[in-house]
Amino acid sequence: MVKDRRVVGASLLALGLAGCGGEAEAPLAAAGDHAALMGEWRVVGHEAPGISALSEAQAEAWLGARLRINEAWMALGETFCEGMSHEAESRPVDELLAGYRLGDESLPPLDGREVVVEHRLGCDDRPWSTLGGTLLWLDETRLLAPWEGVFFVLERDDGFRAYGNEPFWNLAIDETGLRFADPFGGFDVRTPLPEAESLEPGGRAYHAQTEAHALRVEILPETCRDSMAGAPFETRVTVTLDGERFEGCGGAVPTF
Repeated sequence: MVKDRRVVGASLLALGLAGCGGEAEAPLAAAGDHAALMGEWRVVGHEAPGISALSEAQAEAWLGARLRINEAWMALGETFCEGMSHEAESRPVDELLAGYRLGDESLPPLDGREVVVEHRLGCDDRPWSTLGGTLLWLDETRLLAPWEGVFFVLERDDGFRAYGNEPFWNLAIDETGLRFADPFGGFDVRTPLPEAESLEPGGRAYHAQTEAHALRVEILPETCRDSMAGAPFETRVTVTLDGERFEGCGGAVPTF
């Protein structure tokens, strides 16, 4: 884990599949682009087709974990790297499975595929030491993350998430609505999605009024650091609930 370092990123793409025409190569090239990974991904399941260093309970404990990938940094919970490197290549599925000592059709998410794009992410020229260092591209919304003999299934989360400390709180915004909550039961405010207001420079604000609460959210595109772990985020977030202000950090400025 590297803290307080200049953001440096490298994208070293080595893509190509012998014998494929231009139409087949185009989607592979797009899948191998580092930009395809950018965003927030959530662990939603796992496959354990072979010998694993993790018990079933240990694998289940990763459910809900969020992997955030920016143009030059990545973060998984409180573990993060600001000197990220990236490589990608297309791999024959049978060759990839053999590397994990697995037979054909032993990993259902890869059934029916001849080739898969493998992304390898590193930190300061060293392998990323936890889940997310190797990512197998399934499609625009799903990845496989092999780690410790388990293949974790990740789905893209297009919603906006923000977090704060002292007190702990979390904010979720998607196309269906807004939720601002204290996980320890202090408050849980839910509203339909309000119309967004533009804030300079490039930010957004949401204002909602319920029968019991007045809620305003301001999101500004400024680098923000978690006040406990120091993990980087794309935006600085201020939530005002009934006149009380809460400061925290969030993902990229939402577009809805």
